[in-house]
Amino acid sequence: MTLSRSLFLLLFFAQTANAEAYKIETVGYGQSNDYFEALAGNLQVYKSDFTYDRYEYADDARLKIASGRCFGSFIIINGEPNGGGNCVFTDVNGDKVLQAWSLDEVALGVGHGTYHLIGGTGAHEGISGRGYYTNELVARTGETRTTISGTISWPD
Repeated sequence: MTLSRSLFLLLFFAQTANAEAYKIETVGYGQSNDYFEALAGNLQVYKSDFTYDRYEYADDARLKIASGRCFGSFIIINGEPNGGGNCVFTDVNGDKVLQAWSLDEVALGVGHGTYHLIGGTGAHEGISGRGYYTNELVARTGETRTTISGTISWPD
């Protein structure tokens, strides 16, 4: 259930360049510190808090993330999730990217959703993009794995 973090998080690892638009296919790894409470069988609340410290992306990726932090919350009513949050990613040069995510589907230990990039600092000022993520949580260890796909672009 470790959703979105961003994912996610990681959403920013461009692999194929098309002028200013780049495809993203990446995986981020980290730890979660989450809160979950089932208020009733059909009503649950979840607070997510993830820290990412390792990423897999193509060697020629334009955006290389060094770390990330994602947070948010959602409720589940009758099996339907509603909520989202934000991620802040820091690249290898210290520049940052802000992302918003929403949770679309949830199952035991797995969340699927969408994200969009809001903006950034330094080399990422004016960044934009959107896509999908899948977040998987290993409950025993708190480790999370987030797979990201989508597109990303920078202004001229």
